[in-house]
Amino acid sequence: MKKFFALFLSLMMLFACTAFAETTIDMSAPTFEVGEDSAEYEVDGASGWNVVTAYVKIAAGDDVIFNGPVTVTSDNLTVAEFTLAAIYEVGCGQEGLEAGFVTSIGDYVSGTDADGNYVYWANSVNGKYVPHTCTDMKVLEGYYINWDFVAYNADAGLETTAVLPCGYAAPFEVGEDETEYEVDGASGWNVANINMKITAGEDVIFNGVVTLTSDTLSVAEATLAAIYEVGCGQEGLEAGFVTSIGEYVAGTDADGNYVYWANSVNGKYVPFSCDQLRLLDGDYVQWDFVTYAAE
Repeated sequence: MKKFFALFLSLMMLFACTAFAETTIDMSAPTFEVGEDSAEYEVDGASGWNVVTAYVKIAAGDDVIFNGPVTVTSDNLTVAEFTLAAIYEVGCGQEGLEAGFVTSIGDYVSGTDADGNYVYWANSVNGKYVPHTCTDMKVLEGYYINWDFVAYNADAGLETTAVLPCGYAAPFEVGEDETEYEVDGASGWNVANINMKITAGEDVIFNGVVTLTSDTLSVAEATLAAIYEVGCGQEGLEAGFVTSIGEYVAGTDADGNYVYWANSVNGKYVPFSCDQLRLLDGDYVQWDFVTYAAE
């Protein structure tokens, strides 16, 4: 078992190096052509508040097991849940999804093939390497989840493609601010460049790139790094619900309207607290101080 996880971690690090290679990415192109399969799945005990449709493709070479939209009702909306929904739909078996490390889907089982190569299931989200387990990585509306049964050869390396299009348009123009931040106790395995913009109307508090070293790569950690850089205060980030950044405090303004901090990731609504959503390299995080009026 120890040898398996050592090999797994080595493969993931090598895949990370491959995925992070300098590549020109078409931000708005879909990661893959979506097929005609479809599935709907409601997790037992789900509150019903969070319903998201993502695109899932599961393939072993030319054998496409599933390709199409998957709608999941869940309080967690993890990659594992979307993948499980697709697998339930086609009626094939799997092992490892609930634990976060897939060892088999259908007839394709991780291990050594006839040529002595190690074969395994690898997943990407929006065309990007995922340094999280599939039970930890959450999914937003319109995300692309791609599972491939790939081979590793000690001489040839990983049989993977270059970084793929991410499937969404860049939601803002990235400014010139920049900072680096390493979370206390981080292993150093996970490093991501996050595009971060924090604004209150015309007041741009931070707009630029945060280089984050963290085992979790959460929205909260990336945001805290930006706030540390500009030297303004904040409240609520550690708890996942921001009540103030700088002099902008959630509450009722002079006109009786409720004002608050709202965030989006890759231009999409986030139905989680900011300490729960994990980021991938090149993601976009935007915070706006907005007004809610009952009318």
